Amino acid sequence: MAEIQVESGQVSIHLNFAEKIGALHGDLHFPVSAVRAVRVVDKPFCEIEGIRSPGTGVPGLIALGTYRAHGRRDFVAVYRGERGVLIEIDADNTKYRRVILSAKDPDRVRNILASAR
Repeated sequence: MAEIQVESGQVSIHLNFAEKIGALHGDLHFPVSAVRAVRVVDKPFCEIEGIRSPGTGVPGLIALGTYRAHGRRDFVAVYRGERGVLIEIDADNTKYRRVILSAKDPDRVRNILASAR
């Protein structure tokens, strides 16, 4: 499962090896100042919009990669049965508008990001 760290004004989302292969993507990095909002989501699959391109997915089981809809991109790494976080990002600072991740402790992740802003 992806790990989120905040250091020196940067948010780093570290993907494990399998996630990097499945998402066809490396780790993500963006400034803390780019974070517009963070919220905990009980059903992260319900937050996914658009078409996966590129990435890997099995509906309702796993979704990894970039999802595109209406000229915007979201990065997704979610798993069945896991709560998650949805991070809204200022698109001027990164190519993604939102990042949706499953997390073991999404409340802690939300608090870390909220306190860093």
